[in-house]
Amino acid sequence: MSLEDLVRAGVTLPQAQWGKRRVRSTVNKPAFVAASVLAIFSAALMYWGDGRWVTWLGAALFLVSLFSTAGLCLHATETQDGGAAQADAKRGGA
Repeated sequence: MSLEDLVRAGVTLPQAQWGKRRVRSTVNKPAFVAASVLAIFSAALMYWGDGRWVTWLGAALFLVSLFSTAGLCLHATETQDGGAAQADAKRGGA
């Protein structure tokens, strides 16, 4: 995918904002670490469960971890431009 494709899709920041601030993640780091630890713990439960109820508990916890990680990353993507997209949406812009 080229830069032009990304600009057309609206994935990039406006070109006027390029290089104006440090590049860093807006992911909530403590929540991301907690979801990662939960994923590792749930994988261990599935392994040690040996098909019994602990396996299913691990699978359920893994799904919770998966969806929470996806939600955290989606939220960070939506807020990466400092909320400008949300303000634009409130004004009725695209």
